[in-house]
Amino acid sequence: MFTTAFTDPQGTAHEAAVFQVLRSEFSANTSETFTYSVDEGHGTIPADSANFSLNYRMAYWPTQEAKDSGSAPYILIDPATYSMDFADYTLPVDVYKGLTAEQAAEEHCKREVIKVVE
Repeated sequence: MFTTAFTDPQGTAHEAAVFQVLRSEFSANTSETFTYSVDEGHGTIPADSANFSLNYRMAYWPTQEAKDSGSAPYILIDPATYSMDFADYTLPVDVYKGLTAEQAAEEHCKREVIKVVE
């Protein structure tokens, strides 16, 4: 969960909207190459890489008070596609490595969807 200023897809500005991941699927695939040199008598790892797959749904409340009072949240949609689900398969390793599914969704939402500047 995180709180930030945000203008919703209908153009309404919220000073402190509260965001909550409703669902997140986050997969991390890593690859490593090991080479042993008989001549030198040791091994090296010349290349390692990772790629991630993320699909999630995000809700928000206009204020903390609205969330605390039990009001139903709004579902964030992609204004370009009208989809309630956000997905990305080209996430940078230095940002997403080691994150949980919830953390990855929050990070992607902040960086790519609502463009939070911190």
